[in-house]
Amino acid sequence: MVSPDELLIYRDAAGLDEMGWSLKLGAPATIIFTSGSSGAPKAAEHSVANHYYNARGSSQNIRLSSKDCWLLSLPLYHVGGIAILFRCALAGASLAIPEKDEPIEDAQEHYGVTHLSIVPTQLYRLLRIASLPDSFAKLKTILLGGGAAPTGLLVEAMRRRWPVYTSYGLTEMASQVATMTPSSPPAKRMTSGRVLSHREIRIAEDSEIWVRGHTLFNGYVNSEGRERPVDEAGWFPTGDLGALDEEGYLTVHGRKDNQFISGGENIQPEEIETLLASLPEIEEAIVVPRRDEEFGARPIAFVRWRGDALSDAEIRTQLEHALPRYKIPVEFRPWPSDETGLKVRRRRLQELAWG
Repeated sequence: MVSPDELLIYRDAAGLDEMGWSLKLGAPATIIFTSGSSGAPKAAEHSVANHYYNARGSSQNIRLSSKDCWLLSLPLYHVGGIAILFRCALAGASLAIPEKDEPIEDAQEHYGVTHLSIVPTQLYRLLRIASLPDSFAKLKTILLGGGAAPTGLLVEAMRRRWPVYTSYGLTEMASQVATMTPSSPPAKRMTSGRVLSHREIRIAEDSEIWVRGHTLFNGYVNSEGRERPVDEAGWFPTGDLGALDEEGYLTVHGRKDNQFISGGENIQPEEIETLLASLPEIEEAIVVPRRDEEFGARPIAFVRWRGDALSDAEIRTQLEHALPRYKIPVEFRPWPSDETGLKVRRRRLQELAWG
């Protein structure tokens, strides 16, 4: 691993400031692995243009200037982390690199950070801090991505007047695809916002989200070369399900490959998770299938509580008004103690359920 100090020394020694940089937009720039949440991680190659247009579209929506500072709060092996670098480079903004294991709230105060990129788990942790630094109130942007955020988290963040911008993106599109706008009305705050410039979205007949545009990756790199799975018109199927309303706001319903069949009925786990997370006693929930001799599979839920846990019967009673009986989990398990990362390992919970 190369430290920032070593990079600065290398730059000075090589005289790169005098030489300058010459970049071709079509040139390959990075290879970033997908999260692997729906299978084995894939190596996605991006060009300079992919990252440039991603940063440009983002800056047209969320203002960033040379007076601002964005915290590198996501790892650089994550497309969201790389995207921070390009946004700052394009705007001439400062980039703050925290010390190892330095808490976000401490780094924000220490470096005068104005912009944050976080995932729902990080938002959850920030909301649980009893006393945040006064400087936290000066944040201009909290860009929230990396998966659907529980409704309760968004409601709490809005209650505190935090500048949270929900977004939808994927590695193959160099990060953001749709993002909330500063002028979006409160009624739209639970969506993923509108599509940014230099990208396009369409919804297929089966509700799958398809994307294309200047930010779409070069393809997956493997031992046989490069594979770019798009149709003749350049559209890429994301594997996510969603809908666009009449005003162009995107609502993401979940992953196609998370869906399972129980007694001949389709079950989309994210629908149940959203309802569970709307209960005041529940912070977060993940629903996965469990083997069942009669129905083939039945839903069970892993639940992270805000405080005292409800009984299974109490939860079911609250869900009955919104869900048919076959969608109500047959069991509610406590949140696994080893799930402490930034992104929930749904496949790990699936293994626990089937085990």
